[in-house]
Amino acid sequence: MAAPVETDVRLADDTPNSGKRVRTQSRDFGGTVRHMHYFIPASLRNKKVFHYSPGLQSVQASAQDAVATGYFWFQVPSGNAWDVAIRKIVLIFGTTNLATVTVPRILLSRFTFTGTPSGATVTAAKRKSAESPTADMRTAVTGMTVTLGATVATFLVPQMHVAGQAFAPPPQEWPVDDDPFEDNDLILAPTEGVLLYQPDAGTASEPRKFTINLRVEEVER
Repeated sequence: MAAPVETDVRLADDTPNSGKRVRTQSRDFGGTVRHMHYFIPASLRNKKVFHYSPGLQSVQASAQDAVATGYFWFQVPSGNAWDVAIRKIVLIFGTTNLATVTVPRILLSRFTFTGTPSGATVTAAKRKSAESPTADMRTAVTGMTVTLGATVATFLVPQMHVAGQAFAPPPQEWPVDDDPFEDNDLILAPTEGVLLYQPDAGTASEPRKFTINLRVEEVER
């Protein structure tokens, strides 16, 4: 998509008015009617929007290393014509009534890869039925040689000290608010991705579960 070009619009005389129209809203200020302009924010991206939710996940008793074990690897294939913007990820935790005193981290991290991914994919929910994703969420690292990058966000698994207590922690999300100007998005190029993994051990017979909701935009260069 080409960059926006700044232009001027020259309006015709009031009578007769045959020029371009400017959308306004009139308001009365002390008996004087003035026209207020509309400003409607609009994305400059030519984009496709997809949602991913890979099903119920289990907090692990053993730590994961991200390069062989993890929850998902979301990757942009080599030679892809679209970049991908990571817009939002939300984790929602729950558990049975067993006590859990460990607080393992779950990390969202960048990665790069070589090879051809072949692990199981998660079906994307499309914003529009005519749109098709070019990137993939995979639940196995099969076919990829992964190099772990920097951590994007850290989530803490909630703990329950006493068995039988109510357990309904609030969702954890990144980023904490939506950026209407899209300046803070994480942009992935071909052979790049983000993964989710648990670098710390949990509790023996780990009872805690969570769901993942990921929203991405595929962005034309």
